[in-house]
Amino acid sequence: MNFANHVEFQAADRPDELAITDPKREMSYAELDAETSAVANGLAALGVAPGDRVALFLPNLTTFLTSYLGAMKLGAIPVPINLRFGQAEIAHVVTDADPAAIAVFDEAAPAFAEKPLDAELVVVGDEVPEGTTPYGGLVADAEKSFEIESRLDSAVAEILYTSGTTGRPKGVQHTHGNLGANARGGRALMGYGPDTSFLTVAPCFHASGLNATTTPSLVHGAENHFLPEWDPELALRTMAERDVTYTMMIPTMVLDLLEHGTEGYDLSAFESLNVGGSPMPAERIAEAEAALGCDLYEGYGMTEVTLGAAGNRPGQDVYKAGSIGTVAGPWAEGRIEDPETGEAVAQGEKGELLWRGDVVMKGYWNLPEKNDEVFVERPAPPEQAGGGGEAAERESKEWLRSGDIGHVDEDGHLFLDDRIDDMFISGGENVYPREIEDVIYELDGVREAAVVGTPHERLGEQVTAIVRGDVTADEVEAVCRGALADYKVPREIHVRDDPLPQTATMKLDKVALRDEYGG
Repeated sequence: MNFANHVEFQAADRPDELAITDPKREMSYAELDAETSAVANGLAALGVAPGDRVALFLPNLTTFLTSYLGAMKLGAIPVPINLRFGQAEIAHVVTDADPAAIAVFDEAAPAFAEKPLDAELVVVGDEVPEGTTPYGGLVADAEKSFEIESRLDSAVAEILYTSGTTGRPKGVQHTHGNLGANARGGRALMGYGPDTSFLTVAPCFHASGLNATTTPSLVHGAENHFLPEWDPELALRTMAERDVTYTMMIPTMVLDLLEHGTEGYDLSAFESLNVGGSPMPAERIAEAEAALGCDLYEGYGMTEVTLGAAGNRPGQDVYKAGSIGTVAGPWAEGRIEDPETGEAVAQGEKGELLWRGDVVMKGYWNLPEKNDEVFVERPAPPEQAGGGGEAAERESKEWLRSGDIGHVDEDGHLFLDDRIDDMFISGGENVYPREIEDVIYELDGVREAAVVGTPHERLGEQVTAIVRGDVTADEVEAVCRGALADYKVPREIHVRDDPLPQTATMKLDKVALRDEYGG
């Protein structure tokens, strides 16, 4: 089924109920259905055909969603582009995806219009360059009904490009089935439904904005409130005015809210905050729950699993600080193995997380060699195969390598220890930066902390800590010496006033930190 059918279903069931807002506009489900149909007709008139890609260089506005769903209704594949990408990264995405049309906001339109593109340019806003198509005219002149192109669950629904900090951005292909499974799984995990009021603060060019709140809200007929950019004050004001009950944030956003302060905002409707994308400092979880008056649930997701593969959930028997919860079955299965040998590790031992199931991507766009690298065959255990020996071998299936290091405890709770790329060896010992960062966050006054490996003549790499906050290097060293083995204690500690660098998806940019402090 085409995922865009959900808009048509909701328009039939609850036409007048609120579907989507941004700071300047709101739309009912009937209005959303009509405008997305107009977009589909307008794109078809421009020559866009089923299977073509439609790139979206748009912030979180209602026009992002109408463009996204309009392309999908046509059977085309929406391709959101990260607004924080540089020119070279944007050029790579446009060349790689080869879109038939590009929807772009007016301030960025000249940069696209001045370059020769084999794509129709649709401009959202008031300043429309000559030779391009105004979004307003495209919608106004098109029919407001459209027969949605049918699609199998296995067909590609969207392509999301990764942030590309370790190489060129890679296009992750999500299917219509992936989006549906993710939305149903989110409801089973978190209990949201038509009465939920979602807030989408993470950008929709990333899975955390698109598939944590936006696509699930459409499946369940809920309302969703877009913020076009991250602004802690606007986020808190919107949460109060719109009676927001649920949102997903990355840790840096949560820390920004705490730094801003929540006094004076009525957050009585707010129930659940999901945190993912990178580890939340364990020492700040209770503080965040108290300040926001909600329950905070850490989970695990990556673009390659649509969004969620594990998580904590309301009503579970045991909550464990620092745990990303349990595997989000039955739409996902997890495995932990030695990244060198591919053998499963014992309970409590650290290894690479692997995933398979309904939420795992179809593969990377135009990267068959990379797909061969990240998808691996593993024999099913005897209890899955209905027996041992040859039966287990016949049940071998593909698993997705995540690049994340984690472990599972006796209760089946998963803990994310680090990224394989972030782990480094110092004096022959494996160092996992997150373990050290959690200790540093125990200090009052720490706003941000990051640990990276930097060159050392004798050790190969040394532990280097970069901290922002009202603390001293001596205090950081002291708390680490009191909690960690000697080889994990930072040999260099840099305290700074400036925020730590972020990637295009607002995660700490450890590549930039290694470059800055490793010279």
